[in-house]
Amino acid sequence: MKITVKKIIWRAAQGGAIAVIFYFISRQITANWGQIAACQWRIEPIFLVASTVSVMITFFLFSWVWRIIVLSLGKNVSPLRAYKISYLANLGRYIPGKIWQMFGVIYLARKEGVTEEEAVTSFGLSQLFAIPSGLLSGLFFMSLYFDVWWGDNHVPGLSRGLVLVAAVVFLMSLAVVFIPGAIGGLLNRFLRLVRRRPVSFLMNKSLAAAIYGGYFLAWSMYGFSFWLFLKSIMAQEVPIIPMAGVFIIAYQVGYLMLFAPGGVGPREAVMGLFLAPFFGAGVAGAIAVAARLWLIAAEGISALIALTIKSSEKADGKDRAD
Repeated sequence: MKITVKKIIWRAAQGGAIAVIFYFISRQITANWGQIAACQWRIEPIFLVASTVSVMITFFLFSWVWRIIVLSLGKNVSPLRAYKISYLANLGRYIPGKIWQMFGVIYLARKEGVTEEEAVTSFGLSQLFAIPSGLLSGLFFMSLYFDVWWGDNHVPGLSRGLVLVAAVVFLMSLAVVFIPGAIGGLLNRFLRLVRRRPVSFLMNKSLAAAIYGGYFLAWSMYGFSFWLFLKSIMAQEVPIIPMAGVFIIAYQVGYLMLFAPGGVGPREAVMGLFLAPFFGAGVAGAIAVAARLWLIAAEGISALIALTIKSSEKADGKDRAD
């Protein structure tokens, strides 16, 4: 791969941005170390295992919805192989730009008889449904605790901005579900962006609602997993609804920050900001860092499981050899 000055500058800017974010997070933790030390921390194995299992179930739910999308394109991929493709390709988000996810889908789906055009289409559709549903679910859960964050006494200046974002996401979500004919236009915009040929695609409302609802459920499960994780490391009671909302929104913001591999930096910053009214700035920052380590461990276990699943291409080869 040719290394240009532009790429070097871009990589340096990426690293600098992430470093700055973690610098401020570390300052929050250091400045509030007494608060962190006074917090009632613990390790509860039952909840820790439950949270990890819940994350893995969440990954399977995401892959199941992707399988529905592939089925709508006329290809049948088994649930386990859909999990392998969807999950392993999703690890491409740790590479800056996130586009490597798409290439992962192309490579892995080809082994299941899914063409490159179908794989790219499925990836584009998954983004069009997963991002609005994730933003809406997170904002919905957070809105149930409106005064905690959106009041100027807690997070100055965010009230109007968050309400505006919530309104825009809600309208986007309505368009995805109730105007599925618009999906084809959005999909082709994405395909042109990644230098692929446009496709003729029309999705009916019931299928669009099923896919959207599936992603909404998966995001909700993801937030529930984070709540279980908090119960595994903290003795104090924590409310499930706002914790789920914070995690989902922090994840979404990190994902949308294309410069940050795996959302590293932005996710922790957003999580620390919105958890602060509940735990204080120092403890919130510590939780954000701990949550990153927890997810890395869960993702590592899930990757090992996914790698044990054989593709149909390999299975067929074995059958022929037998």
